[in-house]
Amino acid sequence: MSGTATFYEAGLGNCGWTNSGSDMIVAVSNSMYAGGSNCGKKLTVTNQKTGKSQQATVADRCPTCGGSQDLDMSWGLFSALGGTANEGVFPISWS
Repeated sequence: MSGTATFYEAGLGNCGWTNSGSDMIVAVSNSMYAGGSNCGKKLTVTNQKTGKSQQATVADRCPTCGGSQDLDMSWGLFSALGGTANEGVFPISWS
């Protein structure tokens, strides 16, 4: 799948876990959240600009994600994939 990465401030997510900004987590679109059935699912996310990949855990729902395959990430994951605050977004592929 492919989409756009953004970042958010982690905390208590819709999956019921409290996460920190350094945790490798993502929030998925409403359709991918599927009522929580994807909570805890492991994803491999790749920044299409840098080629960097990381494994992440679905921990939250992203009601503001523009596309169904976009991911909102903890700052730790976003920066590990080579994202910067100035950039704010980058193209991703994930599975």
